[in-house]
Amino acid sequence: EVLVSLFGSYFRPYKLRHEREDEWNASVNTDSELVHAFIQRLAASPDKDASDALTRLLSDSALCRWRDVLSRARDSQRVIQRDASYRHPEPEQVCRTLDSGSPANAADLAALVTDHLQDVGRNIRDGNTSGWRQYWDNPFNEETRKPEHEELCRDALLTVLQYKTAALNVDAQPEGRYVNDKRTDIRLYSRGFNVPIEIKKNNHPDLWNAIRSQLIAKYTRDPGAEGHGIYLVFWFGKEDTQSDPSGTRPGTPGELRERLEATLSDEEARRISVVVFDVSGEESNSR
Repeated sequence: EVLVSLFGSYFRPYKLRHEREDEWNASVNTDSELVHAFIQRLAASPDKDASDALTRLLSDSALCRWRDVLSRARDSQRVIQRDASYRHPEPEQVCRTLDSGSPANAADLAALVTDHLQDVGRNIRDGNTSGWRQYWDNPFNEETRKPEHEELCRDALLTVLQYKTAALNVDAQPEGRYVNDKRTDIRLYSRGFNVPIEIKKNNHPDLWNAIRSQLIAKYTRDPGAEGHGIYLVFWFGKEDTQSDPSGTRPGTPGELRERLEATLSDEEARRISVVVFDVSGEESNSR
């Protein structure tokens, strides 16, 4: 860390060199590559000290030219750190999980809850109780009804989720607290590990970036989450949906889910589940 800070403030990354190459002599080339090597040494370490060092280096204004390199290194280091801290379940824990029992780790917890959420979503959409109505204000009047506030949608879902997860020894609570006093919409906790759920309505201005700027950046980094999280979106209809970065608007809940999943890297897709609840009350939507 000290060497990166010292050398990095004098030498810029070699990939950013331009104009006349002869402005860079052999010693400059060597020093720039050495800084890269030091950063990669930190990125390859599973230790929390290495993670903290990369975070401090990223906040060093004298290393602004190295910010992209440091940011990628920190992301890589977090993956290595999570993999190194992964707790392999005992055989009896695996059997208990497969028998719909208590989850053995954050990955099991995320998978089990995602499965339950998909069941809840199907019941909301197709159940004979018209469960989608509880997510609307004045649902029986098509002309005046409007989507409920996001917090009320969260509370309606949480009531069902708490009932379903109680038998799994999973505690589901609203406003779960994470690093720097940040709060996710729902925090699932079981035996020392947890999974955050970030919720958005499909008309939210941060619909397309919250999966990364909030769920991944602020919540899944918690050691107890082991990188796992769930991004849940309430779909109230195509006309209410925010356009994606390309300027086009998904036409169905399934298309919205696919586009959100496409924003994730392969590594992120292993740990982040995307769930879209169709609460539009429309029968013609393609799933």
